[in-house]
Amino acid sequence: MTVHVVGNCTMDVIFGVDRFPAPGETLIARDRRVELGGKGVNQAVVARRFGAVVRLIAPLGTDADGDAAAAALRDEGIDPSTLPRAASPTDQSIIYVAPDGENTIVSTAAAAETLTPEIAEEALAAAGPGDWVMAQGNLTLETTLAALTAARARGARAFLNPAPVRWRADALWTLCDVAVLNRVEAEALTGRAAPAEAVRALRRAGVGLAVVTLGPAGALWAGPDGQGACPAAPTRAIDAAGAGDSFCGALIAALVAGRSAASALAAAARAAALTVSRRGTHASFPTVAEAAAILEATA
Repeated sequence: MTVHVVGNCTMDVIFGVDRFPAPGETLIARDRRVELGGKGVNQAVVARRFGAVVRLIAPLGTDADGDAAAAALRDEGIDPSTLPRAASPTDQSIIYVAPDGENTIVSTAAAAETLTPEIAEEALAAAGPGDWVMAQGNLTLETTLAALTAARARGARAFLNPAPVRWRADALWTLCDVAVLNRVEAEALTGRAAPAEAVRALRRAGVGLAVVTLGPAGALWAGPDGQGACPAAPTRAIDAAGAGDSFCGALIAALVAGRSAASALAAAARAAALTVSRRGTHASFPTVAEAAAILEATA
């Protein structure tokens, strides 16, 4: 079984700040780091470290950043030959991280938007029964719809994490075997401020396993085999960047391995807790050894 991640790749420039700047204000950062990122890449890397066979379809520019990203992915065990090259520069994210771990992010998407519905459909011709297709909110609605439709047509299952929220997802819910949203995204896309109501709304809209994450309060979920609350794993938050991607990557890998929803969500919660306890995005994800330990502890 293969997880086909259709998404984006960025180079992340991360600034540690004492507080977020006010409009018109210039701050001096405490530190600066550059890392591989992008929600598509992040989730693919975490899923791979948690044992899934991963195939990534994410556009890169024909620039030094694109070459560096391809090399880093090769080191993670992800074949970069499936990465389309775009005429646009490789996308970039600027991330501000406050001392309490909260962050703000601004990203470009010009390279990601060169991934058309036709390219996505062609790339997913290799998907088949038992596989998963995973998408986020970085691509256009048309391309995301094409990817999830291709998954259904080929007998594969579909996982959607519609972040960032760029479009209405109403046409996608019936194609989703799993959908993961945080509290803000869930309210924006369902109109329900209460997370429990948002979970029920997603289920009524056709989602198989609906999950709304609540940060330190854990997550609520409902699916064909039941519903429940998943507690957050104990941690000391230093940097929240990448927590959602760590959660999603671990969750899909655990589901691919045949875990129940409750067991898979417990593993995802531990992955996210470990991620927020360290600085950075890509650098904060569980290692292969840590991922194995998490899976063993939540079996």
